[in-house]
Amino acid sequence: MPADLKAMYEGILAACGGADNITTLGCCMTRLRFTVKDEALVSPDALRRVKDVAGYFYSGSQHQLIVGPSTAGKLAAYFNERHAFAPLNVSGIYIPPAPAPAPAEPEPGVGEVKTNKTAVRKKYSSRVSRACAVIGNIFLPLIPAYIGCGLILGITNILSKTLLANDPNLTALLGVFGNGIFFYLNAIVGYNANKEFGGTPALGVAFAGILNMPALSNVTLFGQTLVPGKGGVIAVLLVCWAGSWFEKRLRARVKGSAEMFLTPTLTVLGVGLVSLALIQPVAGWLSDQLALQTQNALKHGGVIAGALLGGSFLPLVMMGIHQSLVPIHQQLVDTLGSNPLFPILCMAGAGQVGASLAVLLKTKNNRLKTIVKNALPVGILGVGEPLIYGVTLPLFKPFIGACLGAACGGAVIAAFHVTSAIPFGVSGVVLFLALSNLHSVIFYGVGFLVSLVAGFAITWKMGFDDPPAEDEN
Repeated sequence: MPADLKAMYEGILAACGGADNITTLGCCMTRLRFTVKDEALVSPDALRRVKDVAGYFYSGSQHQLIVGPSTAGKLAAYFNERHAFAPLNVSGIYIPPAPAPAPAEPEPGVGEVKTNKTAVRKKYSSRVSRACAVIGNIFLPLIPAYIGCGLILGITNILSKTLLANDPNLTALLGVFGNGIFFYLNAIVGYNANKEFGGTPALGVAFAGILNMPALSNVTLFGQTLVPGKGGVIAVLLVCWAGSWFEKRLRARVKGSAEMFLTPTLTVLGVGLVSLALIQPVAGWLSDQLALQTQNALKHGGVIAGALLGGSFLPLVMMGIHQSLVPIHQQLVDTLGSNPLFPILCMAGAGQVGASLAVLLKTKNNRLKTIVKNALPVGILGVGEPLIYGVTLPLFKPFIGACLGAACGGAVIAAFHVTSAIPFGVSGVVLFLALSNLHSVIFYGVGFLVSLVAGFAITWKMGFDDPPAEDEN
């Protein structure tokens, strides 16, 4: 059943000291986030007990409630329709005007794992995590288009070799729909990147256009014929970073009405020349090496490489560093035509589903059972945060079981060379519809089952500290 937004709204306000105590409020895909004036008025235990809340944690200056992908945006909108809260910034990080005293360290919803709380807090404080958050902010707005176009593209790849093998016209039409986002991808990435780096978004589109202009093939620079699109999204990101840096310094130096004309013109000319002469060749080399090294690792490392990649992905998600892999996924598709890395990493979700099923069958805590039941459906569909923060990570041992289960599945995926037709966007069982071919569909299923069963068995064998009855509603 859909979440009761009114009940959640009233419960959250009561647990955080009322609307007057909230300073900023926003959401990400699965969480409602807010900051408050007086931390002493906030009751973490009461927030955990709000109906339809799968988990709660405190990170940096934010209180974060895990409510699921279908509820987070609706709940934030419900709040904002009734109050004029200041929004969190685009990266979800609120920096208060003056440092406020940190609240007493809240107890986790279930279990006693200090490393859990430390790791989650670091998610929004380290420089590496902030850089990864910036990359995520560039690509996350593209997820709906990736999902829609990616699923069409994946299904078309399979149908073109089966039911539509004799219908090239319909196959071509579906291919047009499936490639819609990818045709203008670099321009959209350029817009988002320049905006995120602090430059003028439209200039990011111009930078991407310069790098991908077909007429480049008719131009020679330093004796070398230029190659349109060389370096892919990596080149776009690097050029936008350099362009934003240059543009901001120009704006600080050029005064008066001349600034309106000189800054964009000089930025396009200067950054355009540097991008073609230096940045694009370097990015092209990097993208080629990325594809080559990934292929070599999976070819020569085989099951070991798959196990290491699959088993290490959940900790990356926990720390927020997984967002830095998004341009790598895209570059692999641009270079190889498919992505051999993404299906391996998706085994993390399957391992976590298996571990959570073991928790569901073994726990005596009714509240924990409810949390698992609410989080499992979206976990199976590939949204893992409710299970990470609401179940496996607070209990810790199931988190280890999930990682080991993912390692087993990752080894299978690598051994049978499973590839996806899309860079990223959908995972879990939904990825079945976006794989490259029938071979990948079959062995992705094998890997998924191996991860699930291994995560279940390891977690069942390891056990966990079941939360006491007093933690229940």
